[in-house]
Amino acid sequence: MQTAANLANPLVDALVRHAERRTGSRMLAYEAVGRTIGTTASWVRKFVGNQPVRLDADTFLRIRATYQANCDRWDTQADEDRAAFFALGGGDDAMDQGPDARLDVAEGSQATRGRQASTVVAPMVDQGTQ
Repeated sequence: MQTAANLANPLVDALVRHAERRTGSRMLAYEAVGRTIGTTASWVRKFVGNQPVRLDADTFLRIRATYQANCDRWDTQADEDRAAFFALGGGDDAMDQGPDARLDVAEGSQATRGRQASTVVAPMVDQGTQ
């Protein structure tokens, strides 16, 4: 049977882990999460450590609301990051997908293709003078 404490414990733990990455300290994370959900750092530390503490309905609802708000914010940030990443592909450094981007060489002329490539690559690596 699921209790409110069993449902809230992983949520509080996730909030503490995220706050710890952000602040760099587990104790500061307990304080930050405690302020957010309306409890003390000691209460959060005991709750995450599975020690007996009183979990009021108001506290449970604040935990759920805080966790949901953080998830929504993280999803929005991930969507913005993903859009920014894919927007980079349309810039000047993107590969040209047009028909002029191909090396137009007649079929069956492997020697010509090799010579064209070597005249381009050799100066790039300073091997044209050797």
